[in-house]
Amino acid sequence: MSTPQTSEPEAVGLGWPDEPGRLDQPRRAVLAVGELVLVGLLVWAALWCYDRGTVPLSRVAERPDLDFQHYAGNWIGTSIAAATLAAVLLLDAGRQLVLAVRTRA
Repeated sequence: MSTPQTSEPEAVGLGWPDEPGRLDQPRRAVLAVGELVLVGLLVWAALWCYDRGTVPLSRVAERPDLDFQHYAGNWIGTSIAAATLAAVLLLDAGRQLVLAVRTRA
């Protein structure tokens, strides 16, 4: 008995690649340095926005020991967004650096 033949054509481009790409690409290190510069700028922007978002209010004459702060939500939210983006870019910069120096065994 022979094996049954299928009439379905082979899918083009779904097999294993013939030549795998190199993982140790030194240009990734340049990208990582650029991301680290951007992380520094985003951290500075987050601190600047947080400073603009906190405004001390006047003291109450009867209770001089109480300090009041007004938190502006738009500036605090922008600060949190900038810090979160900086954290994500920092993780990606670490990944890029690992891929820049990694060699195949």
